[in-house]
Amino acid sequence: MKSVIKICNMESHQDSKIIQETIANNSGVIASEISLVKKEIIVIYNESFLNIEKIINSIEDLGYVVI
Repeated sequence: MKSVIKICNMESHQDSKIIQETIANNSGVIASEISLVKKEIIVIYNESFLNIEKIINSIEDLGYVVI
């Protein structure tokens, strides 16, 4: 499954690095690509192991706002 997640308060390369590492730690994530300019993340994951809500929750737990 491929999903696009928008994060309104992702401002720096450090933010994108933290978020990407957090997403990668979720079991079932196959790949992710972050666009700091668009403030979005494209995530490809296996729905058998993971759902989009768990990915969003892991980002929000870091203090970022997902829209």
